[in-house]
Amino acid sequence: MKKTIPLIIVILTLFVPACKKKQDHETNNTSTTAKQNLGLSPLQIVNKRMEAYNTHNFKEFIALYDKDLKIYTYPNTLLGTGSDRLSSIFEADFEAKALHVKILNQITNGAYVINHEIVTNKGKETKYVSIYEVKDGLITSVRFVRDF
Repeated sequence: MKKTIPLIIVILTLFVPACKKKQDHETNNTSTTAKQNLGLSPLQIVNKRMEAYNTHNFKEFIALYDKDLKIYTYPNTLLGTGSDRLSSIFEADFEAKALHVKILNQITNGAYVINHEIVTNKGKETKYVSIYEVKDGLITSVRFVRDF
């Protein structure tokens, strides 16, 4: 028993800092953009997203989303989670410069921004109502209402 206590202390001394270092690295990936956006309103953050979308700046676009993002079809059908999932949906279209969004109307309510949008992808227009939730400078969830 007396020999295992020092061994446990040594393991914890090595393990805990290693876990913290990994957590700090993961947090820093999104926290830089979040810190830059903290002074911005949810509307300003969503409009930065629209600008990045229309200029096909994928790096700026994806940086505006929380890494644990949730994407829904309204009201609550989960389409995917995480900014990695969002990357898999949009990156190729950004590279092809095939996307454009026109905002018809916007309203805000606290952390929420609701856009009435027309999205053009490869010449095809689709109308959406998109509900963006913004927390701590990043978009944390999006709900899409589509016109089929």
